[in-house]
Amino acid sequence: MQIRYLSLIFSIIGIASLYFLSTLSQPILIELKDVPKYEDKNVIVEGIVTEHHLTSYGSQIITIEDDNISMIIFVEGKTDIEYGDKIQATGKVQKYKGDWEIVVDNDDFVKVIQKWQNISIPLWQLSASPTKYEGLNVNVTGYIDMIYDTYFYLTDSEDNHSIIVFYNPSKYNIHSGQNVSVAAKFSFDNEEFRYRLDASEETHGIFVLAED
Repeated sequence: MQIRYLSLIFSIIGIASLYFLSTLSQPILIELKDVPKYEDKNVIVEGIVTEHHLTSYGSQIITIEDDNISMIIFVEGKTDIEYGDKIQATGKVQKYKGDWEIVVDNDDFVKVIQKWQNISIPLWQLSASPTKYEGLNVNVTGYIDMIYDTYFYLTDSEDNHSIIVFYNPSKYNIHSGQNVSVAAKFSFDNEEFRYRLDASEETHGIFVLAED
């Protein structure tokens, strides 16, 4: 009888030990600045998509940024992401041609945790760090100031910051003074030497917000 109980106890201890070891091998969420500490280990990272493109082999290379640190994510497969999305990726830390990267062997391990349309960026933040958002899709709220044929000016409530917004006037019925949310691409106009918002793609838009 004692042997039976001892066998049961050892079995329970063995199962508990295996479970504990499995938890140790699970990927953990780390900051991008700590990636070099985890070479050849599986980790979870998060960041805003600043670049992405498909290779000729059908894989995808994604660059994410968080807290002014960039990281390359190499994905076996295609993901449905856009510039400005906040994503989470699970993969192995490796060094390729002197640079750190996260290698993801299945596109199911790349998840969009927040679409760029749901990340509201105030005008002062664009003004303070324009290069951080250059080339990205952004969602900016403000008030319509002056309207012209194909563009208008968006300002904040204190009139401290403003930006020009290019749009298709046939698609929107807007007027001065409206509080709006502008989903558009933030870029630098080399000819006019200024930053601008372009609301021209299908995923872009201008949405009138309800007044408080």
